[in-house]
Amino acid sequence: MSDGHRARLLSARKIAVVRTDRLGDMVLTLPMLAALRSRCPEAELHLLCRRYAVPLASGLPIVDQVHSVDALPHGIGDVLAGRAFDVVFLPHMRGADCWQAWRAGIPLRVGSAYRWYSSLLNHRIRDHRSEARFHEAEYNTRLIASVLGEAVPTVLQRPRVEPDAEAELTRRLIGAGVAPAEKLLVLHPGTGGSSIDWPAERFGLLGARLAESPGIRLLVTGVEAERQLCQATVAAAGSAGQVVSMCGELTLPVMIALLDRATMLAANSTGVLHVAAALGTPVLGFYPLSASHSPARWGPYTTRAAVLTPPAEREDDMELISVDTALIAARRLLAETAR
Repeated sequence: MSDGHRARLLSARKIAVVRTDRLGDMVLTLPMLAALRSRCPEAELHLLCRRYAVPLASGLPIVDQVHSVDALPHGIGDVLAGRAFDVVFLPHMRGADCWQAWRAGIPLRVGSAYRWYSSLLNHRIRDHRSEARFHEAEYNTRLIASVLGEAVPTVLQRPRVEPDAEAELTRRLIGAGVAPAEKLLVLHPGTGGSSIDWPAERFGLLGARLAESPGIRLLVTGVEAERQLCQATVAAAGSAGQVVSMCGELTLPVMIALLDRATMLAANSTGVLHVAAALGTPVLGFYPLSASHSPARWGPYTTRAAVLTPPAEREDDMELISVDTALIAARRLLAETAR
């Protein structure tokens, strides 16, 4: 910690946080904005992200401006240049982003010490994220703690449920024959390649067992590229709970509304799981144990969750997580959260 850097942050007029990767990463980055809002209440807080992640931050009081950088000719450089930012945080560092921050002349540039382009920064944190000693959300807030020389809280931020999205969800559920009183159990078998999957068929078998209880409706979700996984989940579930597939049909705002209404989400390690955790929805997560994918770093950051992993000696063999084990965990989670 440098006293000059601490003073620069606390007196900053404009602060930028850059996170241009995936949905889950954005959910786990928003605690930084909350911590900055608390410690720098007079500063303008700007979030730079990809267009599809914008609904996670839109309308939140912790952010003054959200910038979508996808279509900009020079990416984040077009936002950073000419806006007189005092501080920029780069929790997911890329060389091009560090270069643009340096080129814009931002006085305090904060990120990892362990990249060949880290020399473009002037406050460097010596955290090896690959070691998974902390959760990803905590690694992000540790950037702020390093500048301030003191701990800061790490609190997930609940995304807004937009009225239009809520209305669209209601129309879709009515169209699928879902009764208002039914409990929605969401099965999300895909990860977009970000982790090692629990098999899609087992999600369906788990759902079928849970749907033996009355009043439960199974909803299968995923992006269009995961349609084959969703179809395998639906086929394994059979007619149990009159399973409904919404694969490739939901925008992110409507998905947020669905997760907010859901009784539980069962999912592999993916962004949807973190959105559900931020909403306070109970989550059953399936994770390998290798450090780069482990729940220690990427698990649901909530107490309303159960996490299942393979045995330590077969750390990435997701086939070793049985449906019976998942069923016991799901029923226990549902009972605990009902209380």
